[in-house]
Amino acid sequence: MDSSEPVLLLGAGASITSGVPAAGKTVEKVARWAWCKENGRHPDDFTIRRSDYWPWLTAQPWYRPDLSPADLYPDAIDNLLGVKSDRREFFEKLISPPEVPPSRGYVALTQILHQGWISTVLTTNFDQCLERAAIQQNRPHRLVSISTPADYVMFNSAPHDPQLVFLHGSVKHYTDKNLTDEVQSLDPLLVERLRPLLRDHPVITVGYRGAEPSVMRDLFLAQAEAGGFLHGVYWCVLENELDSSPSPWVEQLADAIGSNFQLVPIRGFDDLFEKDLLTSMIAAGARPTRRPSGHSVGGMPADMRPLDGLDLSGFERPLLQARLRQYAERTDLWRPGDVDAAWVEEMTDRLDLVRPVGGQLVPTLAGWLLFSRNPSREFPQARVEFRATGPGHWLRGRFGEDVELDPTARDGEFSVQRTVTGNLWSQLDDLIDLLALVNFQFRLKAEVSRTVNAYNAIAIKEMLVNAIVHRDYDRDEAVQVVVEPKSITVISPGGLVDEIAVQVAGQSFQDAIAERTSPIKGYRNPAISDLFYGGGQMDRRGSGLSDMVLATVNNNGAVNFGPSADNTQFTVTLEARPEAVDEITNTALPIAEETVRFSSNLIPIETMPTKVWHAATNASSNRSFYRAAEGLAVPPGHVSDGRFYSLYDLEELSDSMVTPFDIGEIEVLDFNELIGMPGGEAVTLKLLHELLFEHLKTKGLQIEYDRRRAYFARGDEPELKVSYQGRLRKATRTVVKARTKRESDDVVYYEHKAVSFSVLRFGIDWAVVLTPGYAFTRDGVRNPISRERTNALSTRRAARDFNPSVLQDVSFWLAILSGEAEGLFALEHRADNDLARFAPPVLLSHRTPTISFNVSAFDELAQRDTEIDEDLQRLDAELEALALEPDEGEEGLSPEGNHRGEGEQRDVD
Repeated sequence: MDSSEPVLLLGAGASITSGVPAAGKTVEKVARWAWCKENGRHPDDFTIRRSDYWPWLTAQPWYRPDLSPADLYPDAIDNLLGVKSDRREFFEKLISPPEVPPSRGYVALTQILHQGWISTVLTTNFDQCLERAAIQQNRPHRLVSISTPADYVMFNSAPHDPQLVFLHGSVKHYTDKNLTDEVQSLDPLLVERLRPLLRDHPVITVGYRGAEPSVMRDLFLAQAEAGGFLHGVYWCVLENELDSSPSPWVEQLADAIGSNFQLVPIRGFDDLFEKDLLTSMIAAGARPTRRPSGHSVGGMPADMRPLDGLDLSGFERPLLQARLRQYAERTDLWRPGDVDAAWVEEMTDRLDLVRPVGGQLVPTLAGWLLFSRNPSREFPQARVEFRATGPGHWLRGRFGEDVELDPTARDGEFSVQRTVTGNLWSQLDDLIDLLALVNFQFRLKAEVSRTVNAYNAIAIKEMLVNAIVHRDYDRDEAVQVVVEPKSITVISPGGLVDEIAVQVAGQSFQDAIAERTSPIKGYRNPAISDLFYGGGQMDRRGSGLSDMVLATVNNNGAVNFGPSADNTQFTVTLEARPEAVDEITNTALPIAEETVRFSSNLIPIETMPTKVWHAATNASSNRSFYRAAEGLAVPPGHVSDGRFYSLYDLEELSDSMVTPFDIGEIEVLDFNELIGMPGGEAVTLKLLHELLFEHLKTKGLQIEYDRRRAYFARGDEPELKVSYQGRLRKATRTVVKARTKRESDDVVYYEHKAVSFSVLRFGIDWAVVLTPGYAFTRDGVRNPISRERTNALSTRRAARDFNPSVLQDVSFWLAILSGEAEGLFALEHRADNDLARFAPPVLLSHRTPTISFNVSAFDELAQRDTEIDEDLQRLDAELEALALEPDEGEEGLSPEGNHRGEGEQRDVD
């Protein structure tokens, strides 16, 4: 708030919620990885358990049981990852967890950097969490990364753009420092550059233990001895660790600088930056503090390049003020009641519309293209060439009888051409107006006729915005818009930028967009993109092409897009609805009926177990079998006709642990043999359901075993919300909801989103069937409301959810079960399940099968809204009445316990 611009130091604790483990867990992962290398196993083999590699680690001559895993970190890296290429291979995978997005703390930090409240971030980590968050959020527009000695030239104590300094080097460049001797000191050249920064600014440390001699001695204690840190060191510690002893280095620093050392209790990295800092700063009306005279370095994006020789007087001030105010309102930035020159100057600097050159501010390319009167004069390539081609009667019908037609090389074909210039806002408006003439309406005849457009208007806008915002303005080419009677094509200069090309990884760009559950993001022109987002022309960053595809397909059209082979252009083609329109009546018949794509509620099982083990038993049921085997190692299984069947390898299990089985009497069946036996398919289903039960436990779900139903229990709050990656965008779902009395706030019962599940066979294929529904409890956890009486109500409640809602429910539960995997996912086992290594691998698809049907529009569904609302009100009243009745003392869910104990309770299937 006082513009002191603190320097931020991040340690490993900052990245834990972004999927990057801290030092202690990293040691365990290193041990697993090295053990796999030595034993010829793949590191991703999920059957490997801790009991495989931990005894091997503790037997190493350098291992010290008196030290914590975190303190063993340098020795573990030195002895297990001594080869540089091995170290790089391990760390590149460790610091880039697949599909784990940067945490909300990093997202908030990008906003703080964008506002200039912090300009320098130091980190002892190797991960790219902050850099990835900056790309995803397009905030700040530019983040200067300094990770090798060759980058030191970019460092400055008064940076114009935020800078991220990797204190321990770069894994990618083989300059990472992990070993004991490597972390004894920092690069003296780097320390020399950092010293003035630490002298003149407060320092905040988050997620850092202070156990490395290099950082503590060379940065902190050396500065303390020189009389530094007059602005204070604020050492953040988790609230639950306040009573723990800090490292000796931290204690030494605290003694050296006295009251200039402040211990700050925090709830965590994410809460600190999102809630305690960003939210409170915005609420307090904090203004940007970026220095317009700060130092700039080379390599900046083209649209942030200063245009020496052009003057700010070329900006259209009313347009500039209106757009900046609109931007501030949309992004929750402070703004004065009446826009004044000082605020406009702050905002133009903050949004990279101006840059300092020779002591004065000049426009950037982004500022000039967005706010000058006609940037095409100075940049002729900043224009759009529009051409519509087709029969003369079609062109006149679209553009008017008096339109001037130019003949083409084809007989009977003419064209209409126009050059669109002006600033980028006006170019977009002109193009939308032109294409609105092409986007004709007609009456689609059906049982219920309706008016439709040849193209979806949102898809057209997204296509145009994509071309204007993401084109390469350094190429001396115009954007081309080519219209034909059944298609619109936009060709923009410039292919995929490097950040996107890396994410696509050899796929066709359109396939990559279709298959990714999270947006693919990267910006050639971050400042222009940010202004279009803040101005409302872009709804969500990184979602434009996905939205365009969805809008077009829902309009029964088609779309194709991608870069040229040489990556110098990007082409998007929208195809109109395929119906043949009668030009006299302006009506059309559906080609058959309208195409709608349906999704099943099946999760295909791609890899099934191949064998079944069985052994003789005198038990007549699961209950008696598990009671007789109490205290022994027994996996999930099923008793049938004097045999105990299991998908777990009973031979390996009996060879390794004490079991009730005689290893000489254990037999093995082919999986399909069991299915063919009398009653074999029922036994098979019970065994597969056991694997599903175990997987659901790993997801923290409550399970009703007899009903094969699972749901989330509430947390500390009356409601529980879960974020997940939906079919096209990130979504949040309320999975537990407190229901209160209509006349008060007293909680009567809890409504849980639930899912019933079962395995079904379809010929030679198998799948898990998901049926979304509801569960109702008194306590939000395990005490159901008269379950037999609520079954009918639960069914009625679920029956009020129609196709879109059910599809969202299925997508939600699939995301939960798959862990939002991009490809196949495996059924998992709890970390404390010692029998997991004897279980078979079972792999499932992350997608549900879909199919297209030609159907008429479901207009009749809209007529049910009133009926549904009335029925839901009746349901709520009935449930409230049930919840207020005395508890009948019926059994709830099966109690928690070991797997054997749970097996006793599941004779019903």
